[in-house]
Amino acid sequence: MAYSILYQALAAKSEETSWRVAASGVLGSTSLACWIVLLMPQLIEQWRMKSAEGIAIGFISIWFLGDVFNLIGALWAGLLPEVIFLAVWFCFADFLMISSYFYYTYVFPKHHHPNHRKSSSSHENAPLIERRRRSSTLTDIALEPEGHSVFIKYCLPFIFVVAAGCLGFFLSGSKSGNNDDSSTPPDIELGPQIVGYISAALYLGARIPQIIQNHKRKSVQGLSLLFFLFSTFGNLTFAGQIMFYSTEPQYIVLNMSWLLGSLGTIFEDCFIFLQFYMYKNNVVA
Repeated sequence: MAYSILYQALAAKSEETSWRVAASGVLGSTSLACWIVLLMPQLIEQWRMKSAEGIAIGFISIWFLGDVFNLIGALWAGLLPEVIFLAVWFCFADFLMISSYFYYTYVFPKHHHPNHRKSSSSHENAPLIERRRRSSTLTDIALEPEGHSVFIKYCLPFIFVVAAGCLGFFLSGSKSGNNDDSSTPPDIELGPQIVGYISAALYLGARIPQIIQNHKRKSVQGLSLLFFLFSTFGNLTFAGQIMFYSTEPQYIVLNMSWLLGSLGTIFEDCFIFLQFYMYKNNVVA
């Protein structure tokens, strides 16, 4: 339901060209780009490591429930098709993540020798000159991230996603809408609001199992830093989208559950970033 109220409001103000509305649109499109690619870095990391030990099953399970309530709210409120499509995509991506977890935790070990990962790690420790002979293709970056700079591993994907979000906004334009000139925010409906707060509570609770697991393992091995960077930036741009569009009290109350969910998870992600710093050199045997 993340884009529910905003898309309805943008449609109702299709003729307004203020810089705040334009900024809100750019932030929203950038946030959307982050959500679309959000889980891919973690899925790639699990595929590369041939293990899902780094991710907490409680984290992705609770997150999945949050996205389910997100989808229920979108259908209940009769939101725009693209909003419902995005909610469906979230659930599908969560399903892929959960499937990857169970595959590498229960299926993969039964069909592969336990020393498989040792051979993989020895390949990662191959001489730097030998690894540098490979071209810096996307496959190379995914398979051997240690051999690439911070710019290639983190900054380049960020630039690509931000550029895709901005380009998507300007290509789609802010001309969509109707002839409704009403600037009154939609009425606050109890049902979708309750679902929104349940979804926000689940999003906030999802990070806790991951933080606890990182603390117990004293390691973030198997976790993708880019995954959490996309999550933080997606939530930050989404909250900015809401605040730039309008600061009217009714509008803020209408979006309060999503603001709490977004800003709250950013706060929790700061703990995970701290753990990445604290445990960056720790390897689980």
